[in-house]
Amino acid sequence: MVDQELADLIRPGLTPAQACVLAVASCPGVRDVLIGASSTPHWREEADAAAQPSLTATKLRERNQISALTSPVTSPSCSSTVVV
Repeated sequence: MVDQELADLIRPGLTPAQACVLAVASCPGVRDVLIGASSTPHWREEADAAAQPSLTATKLRERNQISALTSPVTSPSCSSTVVV
């Protein structure tokens, strides 16, 4: 799970849900990201994140290393589904 601290490391100003969507959308070989949300505003928020410039390969590696070192964090704001 992504908390606000990790979201800010991915890209400052994003919510945890947006950071998740952007990280997936930035992965090499991923052409489409199917997002689901409980409301229209949440869907727009995630769609806006997917439309942002991709993360660099260095930033993706950094995010993966941090994620591997941290224990899961429960975040109620990251309730959206990301399917690859």
